[in-house]
Amino acid sequence: RESTGPRTTRRTKSPHRPSSRSAAPVERLTPTHTARVVHNLGARRDPFVRLGKMMSLASTAASVPVTRASGARPRAQRNAGNGPAPKVPSAHVAAAAAVFGARRASAMSASRGTFVAARASAAAGGAGSDADPWKALGVPQGADADAIKKALDRKKLLYKSEPEKLAAMETAYESIVQASLQARLRGDVSSVDSRVLKADTVPLFGPWAPIPSEAPLKDKKVNVAISVAAFFVTLFTPGQIRTLQPIIYATIFHVFRMFMKLVDVDPGPSANIDKDAAVRHNNKRFFRSFALVIGTFAVTLGLTYYVPNIIFEMFKVKVPVWYLLNQEVFVTGVVATALAYLTCFYR
Repeated sequence: RESTGPRTTRRTKSPHRPSSRSAAPVERLTPTHTARVVHNLGARRDPFVRLGKMMSLASTAASVPVTRASGARPRAQRNAGNGPAPKVPSAHVAAAAAVFGARRASAMSASRGTFVAARASAAAGGAGSDADPWKALGVPQGADADAIKKALDRKKLLYKSEPEKLAAMETAYESIVQASLQARLRGDVSSVDSRVLKADTVPLFGPWAPIPSEAPLKDKKVNVAISVAAFFVTLFTPGQIRTLQPIIYATIFHVFRMFMKLVDVDPGPSANIDKDAAVRHNNKRFFRSFALVIGTFAVTLGLTYYVPNIIFEMFKVKVPVWYLLNQEVFVTGVVATALAYLTCFYR
C-alpha cells in the first residue's frame, strides 16, 4: 500500500505476488476447457444472450449468503473514496433478462429457418414453372403445332410491353419445339406442324398468302365495329343515292388495322441497330397489309357485284326489283364480313 502523504516513496513488492520474470506454471487445455471456450465465444455474438447470462450469474451471487471475515469491511465502505457502489440487479430483473435472451435466440433461429425455407420453396416454384412450358403458354399437353403457334402469338400480343414475360413465352415455345423435334427423330410425327411436313410444296400465293393469327378481343371489337358501321350507313341511306363509298372507307380503315397488327406480331429489326433494315421491313409490312385487305376487297366485290351483273346482262336474267334496290346493302354486308374476318384471324 502507498502512504497517505506525497508520492515520494516507492511501492514495495508484495512477498505473496510472484515476479513477472518468474516462470509461471504451464496449464494444459483439456477438451472440457476447449468446449467451454468455444461456447463462450459463440455466446459473445448475441449481446442479449450475454446479458441474460450476466444477470443470471448476478442473481445467483445475490441469493448466496456471504460471510465476512472478522477484519473485513463492507463493500460500500471500501469503495467510499472511489464513487458510488455498483448496484446489483434484483432477482426479478435477472430472471426477466434471462428469459428475454432465450426468446431472442429462439426467435433468431426460427427466422433464419423460415428464410431458408422460403428460399427453398421459391427455388422449387421457379423450377416447376420452367419445367412446364405447356402451362406457361396456356395450351393442353399434346396440342398440335398450329395451336401452340396461335398461343405464342396471343402471348406476344399480350406481353408486348413486358420483355421478361415475352422472353419466358419464347423460351417455353422453343422447349416444346425441341421436344417435338426429338419425337420426330424417333419417328413420331403426330405433333409436327403440317407446314413442316409439307415444306417442299410451294403455296398458291407464295409468301403473300394469309397466315393464321388470331387478334386479341379488343382488336376484334374494333374491326367488327368498323364493318358494322359501314353496313348500317349503307342500309340507312335512301335507295336512290346508295353507293359503295362506306365500304371503301371501311376498307382503308382495315388496311390500317392490318398494318398495326403486323407491327405487334412481327416487330422486325430495331431502328437503333440497323435503320435501313427496319425501314425495309416496315415497307414490307405496309405492302403486305395493303395487298391482303385490298385483295380481299376486290375478290368479294367482284363475286357479289360485278359477276352477278355480268351474268344478268349476258343471259338476260330477270332480276327482282327489291334485289336491284338493295344490291349495295348486300354487297357491303358480304365485303364487310370478309374484311372483319381477315383482320381478326389472319395476317
